[in-house]
Amino acid sequence: MANRDGTLQTPAEVGAARERLLRTAYTLFQRNTLNTVGVDRIVAEADVAKTTLYRHFASKDGLAVSVLRHHEDVWTRDWLEQAIERSGETAGARLLGIFDAFDDWFQRDDYEGCLFARALLETRDPASPVHAAAAAGLENIRALIRGLAEEAGIQNPEVFALQIQTLLLGTTVAAVYGDLDAAQQARDVARLLLEREGISTESSLST
Repeated sequence: MANRDGTLQTPAEVGAARERLLRTAYTLFQRNTLNTVGVDRIVAEADVAKTTLYRHFASKDGLAVSVLRHHEDVWTRDWLEQAIERSGETAGARLLGIFDAFDDWFQRDDYEGCLFARALLETRDPASPVHAAAAAGLENIRALIRGLAEEAGIQNPEVFALQIQTLLLGTTVAAVYGDLDAAQQARDVARLLLEREGISTESSLST
């Protein structure tokens, strides 16, 4: 690959260009929508040529899929899973800890809603790779909840995980329109679901 002045790019420059495109698109898609952010805006803000984008990503959809996978890395794995792990030693406490993590998320100045859910709403076609990537992101969150439910000994972990994720998705919408306490309100419902299952929500972590 060549720079704009015609000189060949080093491997480090090639990697930096891809990373800049990915991070720029990630920021733009979070603050706006996938459909309203065009390729021209992405390359302009990333300060790369349009041909550079298409060397790294086959299409805008390909870039969007990479953005959703990046979101799973930095949001689901690096942030949410770590926040849950710190919330308690028992599985019941960690299940409620998901709502505490979401409560912290809603209070942040950069909260823009759930990128996975928004991408699904924008790409209704099940054959779309963007739709598939967004659905996979949500399914992996449900799998995380399901694993905790299994660890807690809940009778039907699959149904329980769906119930909890439904609550969480509702809170993300409520927080967008200003109900920043939505996660704590939903946490009370989750506690009732756990108590119905006979699951302790007490944490043995020292305070």
